[in-house]
Amino acid sequence: MLRIHPFVMGHLIGAVMVGSMAGAFVSPQVSLIAGLALFAGALVSCFVCQWRPGVEAPAWQLWPVAVFANPLMIAALAFMAADWQCVIGARRGWGCLEAALAMLAAGLCLLPPFGGLLWRWWKRRRPPAT
Repeated sequence: MLRIHPFVMGHLIGAVMVGSMAGAFVSPQVSLIAGLALFAGALVSCFVCQWRPGVEAPAWQLWPVAVFANPLMIAALAFMAADWQCVIGARRGWGCLEAALAMLAAGLCLLPPFGGLLWRWWKRRRPPAT
C-alpha cells in the first residue's frame, strides 16, 4: 500500500479545503477551481519539500520552503510586484483588481503548510498501534 507522509497529506488536504472554502464565497464553480489550483500548487510544493529540506525537517525550515515553492505564491508575488503602486495604496480603482486578487491568493497560500505541519505533529504524538 502506498504510504504518504503526514506532512504531504495534511498540506494537500489543507490546500483543497482552503481553496474550496475561499471560492465558496463566490460560486460553486470558483470553489472547484480554487480548490484545484491550490491543490496543484501544493503538490508541486510537496515535491520540492521532499527534495529540500525533506519532510522531516524542523517546522521553521519546512514552512518557508513549502510556501515559497508554491507556483501560485510565486505568480501572486509577481503580480504584486508588477502592480506595486496598488499594493502600497498609491493607485486605486478597478485597475487594481489583479493586485487585490494576487494579495488574496498569496494569503491563501500561507495556510496549507500549517495543515501539513499540524497533521505531522498529530501523527507523531499518537502512540503507535499495537
